[in-house]
Amino acid sequence: MSETGIVNLDILEEKIKKTAELINRLREEKLALERENKELKEKLNSLYISNEELTREIEELRLEKEKSQVSEETREEIKKRIEEMLAKLDELES
Repeated sequence: MSETGIVNLDILEEKIKKTAELINRLREEKLALERENKELKEKLNSLYISNEELTREIEELRLEKEKSQVSEETREEIKKRIEEMLAKLDELES
C-alpha cells in the first residue's frame, strides 16, 4: 500500500472512532433525557393529582362557608323575630 493510502486509511479510522464516540455520547444523552422526561411526567402527574385534591378542598370550604353564612343569616332572623316578640310582649304588659 502506498503512503497516501495508509494516511487516508488513518484519517478514515480516526473519523470512524470519532463518529463511534459521538454515537455513544448521543446514546447516553438520549437515555439521560428519557429518564428526565419520565421523572418530569411523574412529577406533572403528581401535581395534577394535588391540584385536583386542592380544588376539591376549596370547593368543600366554599360550601362550608356558604352554610355558615346561611346559618348566620338564620340566627340573625331568629334573633330579629325574638326581639319583635319581646317587644310585643312589652307592649302587652304596658
